[in-house]
This record gives sequence, structure tokens and C-alpha cells, in this order.
Amino acid sequence: MNIDDLNHSKTPTALRELNSKIVAHLDESAHYSQEPDAQSDFSEFKALLVLRDEVIRQHLNTLHSEEKQVFAKLELDVNNTLKEMAQSLLADAKKDITHFVRSRSAVKKYK
Repeated sequence: MNIDDLNHSKTPTALRELNSKIVAHLDESAHYSQEPDAQSDFSEFKALLVLRDEVIRQHLNTLHSEEKQVFAKLELDVNNTLKEMAQSLLADAKKDITHFVRSRSAVKKYK
């Protein structure tokens, strides 16, 4: 994922900075996907997304109704992108767990 997937013409500065942190976290996680500390990676990612939601809600409260609609439509596309990416990460995690369980069972058979 790159920063252009999360930013659009109406993205405020605070959200741009947060989006940069999200992209950096995802890039870092992709490089170290085999590390045993996946739980803390998930926790940090979740915290960034929760903070992103708060920033968006606060920004929406500062906009007039026409601006709100434009911003919300643009953010809906970004949200769908994030949702697809999160579902992909979940599918990968399920695949990894299944592989681990099957490998462990195979090892037990050969003991």
C-alpha cells in the first residue's frame, strides 16, 4: 500500500501524517512478517486505525454539510481500501495458522 491510497485532495494535515504512519507500519510489517511479535504489530496497527477514525470524526465536525458529503465520499473509498487490505491480512494469517497446525501434526506423526 502506498500513501496515495490513503490521501485525497480533501485530506487534512493531521490525517495525512497519520496515514503516513499507517503506510510505514504496513511496510515495516511486510518486511518482518515472520517475526514472533505479530500480536504487538496488530495492536499497533489497530491503535493507528482507531486514532484515524477519531481524527476523521473530529474533522467531519468542523465541516459544513456540503464539505462533509464530499469528504465522506472520498473517505469511503479510502476506508474500502483499508478494509480490503485488512481482510487480506486476515486471510494470510489464517493461512499461516493452518500451515503451522498441519506442520505440527506432521511432525508429531514422525516422532
